[in-house]
Amino acid sequence: MRKTFLVVLVIGSLNVFGQNHFIGLKGGISMTNITENFFLYPPDYRKGISTGLTYEYLFKKNFLVGTDLIYNQRGFTNDLVLTNNTGNPTGERYISIYNYDYLSLPIKTGFNIGNKFYGFMNIGVILSLLVHAKTIVPTINIPASVTTETNSAGTVTVISAPVYIEGYSSDVTDRVNKFDFAGIAEIGGGYKFKSRYCLFASFAYQHSLTSITNDNYFTSRLKIRHNGMALHIGLKYALQEANTTNKNIKTNSQNE
Repeated sequence: MRKTFLVVLVIGSLNVFGQNHFIGLKGGISMTNITENFFLYPPDYRKGISTGLTYEYLFKKNFLVGTDLIYNQRGFTNDLVLTNNTGNPTGERYISIYNYDYLSLPIKTGFNIGNKFYGFMNIGVILSLLVHAKTIVPTINIPASVTTETNSAGTVTVISAPVYIEGYSSDVTDRVNKFDFAGIAEIGGGYKFKSRYCLFASFAYQHSLTSITNDNYFTSRLKIRHNGMALHIGLKYALQEANTTNKNIKTNSQNE
């Protein structure tokens, strides 16, 4: 009787464990920007990578909690658009790049809908630690030019002196705030196959609640926060296949 009870208890434990715990890999691309616009021209998105490990626990059939460990590239770019003497754009532009790379720990909760083909929706928070930050400023090289302009006073010859500003790449890791806290919303879908595997894709939007600025980086009066999107694909694996485990345990029980 005691042996039978023990076998039933083990089967139940492994069954729940196998059906509910998943680990996997995910990778994709991200497009991030900032909330503050203090430049002459609006900042643009930085394209980066977002890749790492994922864990998920399912409970009450359709609900889940999970976490990831992600290498997450964020940042933005800013254009310097050249204009002529009348203020019209010349078509020349120089792009400065602001890169911020993080090791991120998203903590999420949500629910699944479906079985073999399924959809999911999650919300949560992201805890991030800055790994590296760099600013890249391009070399500006504007040759001398001579132009003529006609107005009511007549024709005027305008001579513009050459301009040369050396570009640079600066490591600002020690100046940027090291910790970032953000919210995340995520939707996606997947396909289960071979009883233990799930192939999935997801789209996520994230928005930081903390600023990257301080008195040593830009100024603490500015509140520059990350925001952006990420598109991932990945593969998850059930840690234990319940059906196979049950068969093995039942066979061993019968032999005893």
